[in-house]
Amino acid sequence: MKFKVNHLAILTAATLVTTPVLANDWQGEANDAWLDGKLETSLLLNTELNNFKIDTDIESGVAVLSGEVNNQTQKELAGEIAQNIEGISEVKNNLTVDENYRNEDNDDDNSFSRTWHDMTVTAGLKMELAAHDELEATAIDVSTDNGVVTLKGNVKNEAEKDLAVEMAKGYDKVVEVNDELVVTN
Repeated sequence: MKFKVNHLAILTAATLVTTPVLANDWQGEANDAWLDGKLETSLLLNTELNNFKIDTDIESGVAVLSGEVNNQTQKELAGEIAQNIEGISEVKNNLTVDENYRNEDNDDDNSFSRTWHDMTVTAGLKMELAAHDELEATAIDVSTDNGVVTLKGNVKNEAEKDLAVEMAKGYDKVVEVNDELVVTN
């Protein structure tokens, strides 16, 4: 029995097989666009940077970072992220540091990332307190603002108070804990 060869099926199969190979061998502007997308995504996923204030451009594998960051550490972090992208051969880090940036009372701290972390800390800490047998978690109110956790409410003794405060201090992204718990007997 003879099989009829479908030229369209062969062409489709050949295209599907070679597409991944071609994706790794992009050249020129297409490769630069691919690298720029990888860099933008990497900056977006890093919670320590505000990628909306960082502009990227790739030309012939050379990444150029421009825009503004809050401190020298963020500038260096953005440069390291760019340097670690496979295919980027050089990084020109033209980011400037905002000399007027202050960590407290800054509108940038109310960014999506900070708000997300605050909500995550509040919800996670409430769950941890509720799961702990030694605490009456329903009597403890937890709120988080700019990484500062405030604990309010009543606890039975100093040991419960200390435990709740230590749990909050140990939580990721918490910069300070305001202890407003009251011991009631």
